[in-house]
Amino acid sequence: MKLSDKQRYYLLSVSGLAFTGWLFFNSPIAVIGLPLLAFPLEKYYLRVRAEARRKELETQLKDLLFSLSVSFQAGRHMKEAILEARENLLNIYPTTSPVNIELEIMERRLIAGGESDRQVLHDFAQRSGSEDAKQFADVYYTCLTTGGDLCGVINRTADVILEKMTIRREIDTLMAQKQYEAKLLTIVPYMILLYLRFSSPGYLEQLYTTATGICVMAAALVALAIAFVWSGRIMRIEV
Repeated sequence: MKLSDKQRYYLLSVSGLAFTGWLFFNSPIAVIGLPLLAFPLEKYYLRVRAEARRKELETQLKDLLFSLSVSFQAGRHMKEAILEARENLLNIYPTTSPVNIELEIMERRLIAGGESDRQVLHDFAQRSGSEDAKQFADVYYTCLTTGGDLCGVINRTADVILEKMTIRREIDTLMAQKQYEAKLLTIVPYMILLYLRFSSPGYLEQLYTTATGICVMAAALVALAIAFVWSGRIMRIEV
């Protein structure tokens, strides 16, 4: 993460965990202690963010392959095709998009680093975590060593990725309502507790002042966290 992203993450996570400690336990110890979970939770946040960027990259990979295919049809080599793709995709996506960031890295390594196009593509496939990018790098290496129809293979690969994107979009459309319901169910306990805190403060007194009540609230909070993570895994469907 960039410094600004890290600052925003800790600001939101610390404030959210402190609010959770106040709402579930009404204790200064919980308000101070729960925000410490922001440090181990950063790894989970990074995994979620990396997954989102990987999906964004996979949607942009199709345009990269089409640009490479056009360059090959014009008689360009892979190095020249990558440089042309860098110029073409800057007209489609912003400079901060994953595909343009990767193309900038590949361009710098090809020109300044003097690395081979095969090595650069292999590194791109490994770092991206995209199965489509790995398959493309493997196909390129196979065609390069066996003399296969590189242009035809790239066109076919782009068609396959487009079909996968269409299926993935349909699945995301079907799962959108369920994802909204899962988020709503996570927020509902907060809304109920917040309502009771202001409408009937004495109703929750036993949960805040007794050992049994504290254990019940802790169990409820843990169950809520498990349900949130579990629902995300259930609705993660790979194509």
